[in-house]
Amino acid sequence: MASAPWNPTFETILQRCLPGLGKDGTPAADEPLEIYELDSLALIGIVSELESAFGISLTGQVVIPVRTLTAGQLWDIVSAARPASPRPQDPSPWAIV
Repeated sequence: MASAPWNPTFETILQRCLPGLGKDGTPAADEPLEIYELDSLALIGIVSELESAFGISLTGQVVIPVRTLTAGQLWDIVSAARPASPRPQDPSPWAIV
């Protein structure tokens, strides 16, 4: 079985907030979250938890209707809102010996 395209924190939040998914369930990346009982109130809770967990703002980012939103689309939105990985610092030309 292929691994999910998202990290464990994202999946844990979905497991906690989607009543129809269950604590050990893994949502299909391309199935509407509506099949796991996502509604507008549950989406508000998920967005709030994602913002806290990833230190991001999703205000105005989730524009896909609740009834068609998939886990893969939501992860893409979260990924786009996350800051890029910090670039490793260039070594200093000065060294203390």
